[in-house]
Amino acid sequence: MKRFWRELESFFDKMIVPALFVLIVIVVADIFFTEVKYEYEQYFFYADLLVILIFVGDLSFKFKRASSWEGFLKREWLEILAVAPFFWIFRLVESAVRVGELVQEIVHLVTRGGRLARLFAVFGFFGSRHERFNSFVKKLTKSDRFEEASKFFKHPEED
Repeated sequence: MKRFWRELESFFDKMIVPALFVLIVIVVADIFFTEVKYEYEQYFFYADLLVILIFVGDLSFKFKRASSWEGFLKREWLEILAVAPFFWIFRLVESAVRVGELVQEIVHLVTRGGRLARLFAVFGFFGSRHERFNSFVKKLTKSDRFEEASKFFKHPEED
């Protein structure tokens, strides 16, 4: 059984360099060849998933060999960041914000006795991400705190 784990660890060590090349191809395609990437999006998704699995496998063997958790974090922090699926975290935060907005709209509807059209707007007709972001920026720039903070960043000679 130990031989199997040694061979598996050796396999993951050998697959790091090809995985990095695949990752470079994915990033270049995402930046410069977006049409091609969208045409073959499913293949790029599976290739990205395979690269992440190879990194996770290599990282798990490094963790197994580490003498302490603190030492492992000090040595392998960059690999841990490379493996962390941040887009899932951002999607989770975005979903929580949308649920909060939905609850807030429902509370406003119940307390103010709003119209049916507004209720339809709450349940699914939010608009695009771009429109929601623009709405957020407009609300932010109209706030008093933003106005006070913007005074701090003005040039000293400016009125």
